[in-house]
Amino acid sequence: MSQEEEDLVCRMHKLVGNRWELIAGRIPGRTAGEIERFWVMKN
Repeated sequence: MSQEEEDLVCRMHKLVGNRWELIAGRIPGRTAGEIERFWVMKN
């Protein structure tokens, strides 16, 4: 995941919490599952 994508995930998570589908909708080519796995591994 690029640094830009990581930053976006962090910002979106602060705004919407664990709404992975909503966050993934902002990142082309990423699924909700990928975003959630990234978040769990990062935190």
